[in-house]
Amino acid sequence: MMDIRFRPPKKRDDKQWKKVEFLVSHGFFFQKVYRKEGPLSYREKYPSTLEQAKEFVVKYKDQAFDLGI
Repeated sequence: MMDIRFRPPKKRDDKQWKKVEFLVSHGFFFQKVYRKEGPLSYREKYPSTLEQAKEFVVKYKDQAFDLGI
């Protein structure tokens, strides 16, 4: 289900794998996410840390895939 843009972290990079697991568990499969500013939308980059990912999930929850859980 991961988007073609997904690039897996190195096998032993536990911090990055925890971030990926967190994002996926909240419906973000590395699909395009947009930040809206007035009438314009800008593509948002995915976070680089778990702490940033927590903010990202809250901010863009309306663009997450519904996991039906």
